[in-house]
Amino acid sequence: MSNKIGIVTVLYNSESVLEEFFETLDKQSYKNFVLYVIDNRSPDDSLTLSKKLAATCSFETVIVENDGNYGVAKGNNIGIRKALEDCCDLILLSNNDVALEEHAIERLLSGFEKNNADMAVPKIYIYGTNKIWAAGGDYVKRSGLTLHIGQGEEDKGQFDLDKKVEYAPTCFMLMKKELFDAVGLMDENYFVYYDDTDFVHRALKKYKTLWYISGSSIHHNESTSTGKMSDFSVRFLWRNLVYFALKNYNPFYAAFVILYNFLYILIVLFFRYPISQWKIALKAYKEGFELYMNKKPVQ
Repeated sequence: MSNKIGIVTVLYNSESVLEEFFETLDKQSYKNFVLYVIDNRSPDDSLTLSKKLAATCSFETVIVENDGNYGVAKGNNIGIRKALEDCCDLILLSNNDVALEEHAIERLLSGFEKNNADMAVPKIYIYGTNKIWAAGGDYVKRSGLTLHIGQGEEDKGQFDLDKKVEYAPTCFMLMKKELFDAVGLMDENYFVYYDDTDFVHRALKKYKTLWYISGSSIHHNESTSTGKMSDFSVRFLWRNLVYFALKNYNPFYAAFVILYNFLYILIVLFFRYPISQWKIALKAYKEGFELYMNKKPVQ
């Protein structure tokens, strides 16, 4: 296992989680990797802290300072291009709000190679618990939304089997470099949310494989950058669902998914969201149609 891995992580308001992220990377049993830190002009001290931590760690770190907040999709693309230019054999997209167990990369790579995967993800725990955040993922056929397999379940070994999956978030996903030749890069129209769903969907349509590797484990401290159900999150989640459905589903299923979720927002979320966020969700639906009509091509 001598493959050089380019680990790409995008910074935005990441200061509170960076120390543990760097520390657990530095303790990895697998050492042949370069960390590409893409700073989206973080308003906190993420960039300064990254430089300080990079100077104390044993692995190589390349820091790219963007002149604005380009979003997760474009930030990832910048890091992917840089890693490919530097002749990395594999790309590992990683959130920085994760803590890695000591053998996480080694075991993920081992399972990746054993199963001849194009993409692979580990078992992901909810930070500070023995509960699953994601053991791979799938789609909810009725709504067209994604789900995380096992989310919220106590880990009792029920997910200790490697298997192919139809979806997984890219918060820690290992990929073949050749995948980008076949699929292209992340769709920057999303900015954030559903960019990973879109990429995996396009990859599977090209007959690429995504594997869940049970022996590799990380811990995820979710939504440190965007906030859990902030106005920002509400807007981009619902806007991007519409865009994703129109772009990737056949017209009849896309129409069903869009109508189903519109009624869900209109009726159910009226009682669950604050009225201000309910209005944001409705407006975001319209923005999703506009985004699809005026979308920029994926590079």
